[in-house]
Amino acid sequence: MLETVTRPAPVLDVARTAEAGLKRPPPQRPPAPAPRQRWRPGAWFGFLLLVVLPTLGFSTWQVFGAADQYAVEIRFAVRPADPARAALPAGMLAGATAGNTDAYAVVQHLQSRAAILAVSRYTDVRGILGRAEADPLAWLDPAAPLEVALRAWRRQVQPYFDRASGIVSVEVRAFSAADALALAQAVEAASEELVNGMSERSRAELMAAAEHDVTLAERRFAAARAAVQAFRDRSQEVDPRRDAQAYAEHLVKLRSELIAMQGQLATLRAVMSDTATPVMQLLGNIRSTEQQIAAVQGRLTERDPGSRTLSHSIGGFEAVETEAIFAQRAYEAAMAALDRARAEASRQQVYLAPVVRPVAPERAVYPARIANTLTVFAAALLAWFVGLIALRALKEHLA
Repeated sequence: MLETVTRPAPVLDVARTAEAGLKRPPPQRPPAPAPRQRWRPGAWFGFLLLVVLPTLGFSTWQVFGAADQYAVEIRFAVRPADPARAALPAGMLAGATAGNTDAYAVVQHLQSRAAILAVSRYTDVRGILGRAEADPLAWLDPAAPLEVALRAWRRQVQPYFDRASGIVSVEVRAFSAADALALAQAVEAASEELVNGMSERSRAELMAAAEHDVTLAERRFAAARAAVQAFRDRSQEVDPRRDAQAYAEHLVKLRSELIAMQGQLATLRAVMSDTATPVMQLLGNIRSTEQQIAAVQGRLTERDPGSRTLSHSIGGFEAVETEAIFAQRAYEAAMAALDRARAEASRQQVYLAPVVRPVAPERAVYPARIANTLTVFAAALLAWFVGLIALRALKEHLA
């Protein structure tokens, strides 16, 4: 049997390939680059208006208008008088000790109107801030109200508290070297006066409470002692309890003698009549002893209302004596509290410790003309650039 072999038609395949090549799309050319956009005159005009002119104007003012200012820096710390507390690191005491609390108070005080009045006691603050050398923007009218003077004061006196070291730094500016030194010295003196005043006021408040308690306890003790003395004068007895003890011992002795005499009487009656002389004498002694016993008992105990006995005296004496004892103990406790208050007041006392004293400046350091001009230029350039981007984004959005 013969096999049939199927072969591909090569001619037909070549024809199909040629036909497919004729149907291919022609190659596309790359798009032409967009024309380069040129800056329009409006952008240059905005650059001139927002950047160049403000920078030139500000630099002109800095060079020809702004007055030179001299700066003096002072630094001080508010330390406790207790050596044990002063030896601790400042970081351990930050926010917790009286020293740092007073340092915060000094910083806040130097930014208030009260600081102007306090420093004015040492130097002419309004005269220094209103010098003729000052420029129109920094000049202070000497007759200006305190609120206006406060703004000028805050520009010229800038305190800062460093929590890590516990040191207060104050930068004082003025329009002459002598004024800057005088104002810095006055600020330091006013700050020291403030610290001493707060320390003394805290100590006085602490001592006043303890001294008041001592005064009340002393009056109570004196009144109790006077009551004891009045009772003794009235009763004619120094200590009724000791008198009662003596009477009680005498009563026991009388009763012992009475018992002994009664025993002797019984013995004599066994051999003698009641009319016998020894019996009569013994009976007289017994009656006398019984009368003494009755008198002593009457002195000790109260039988008739209103009678004056030792039991009544003891009750009154114990009342006034107990009050005197409690008053004495209260007085002793108040005195001990006063001693502790003195020690605590000494430990809480703080003082101002200068770190950097005021030194006369040799040249003016403000205003920083180059740095200020560059800052204004950078801010103006940033504003112009942001505005330019915003305008272009708005145009693209509206197109």
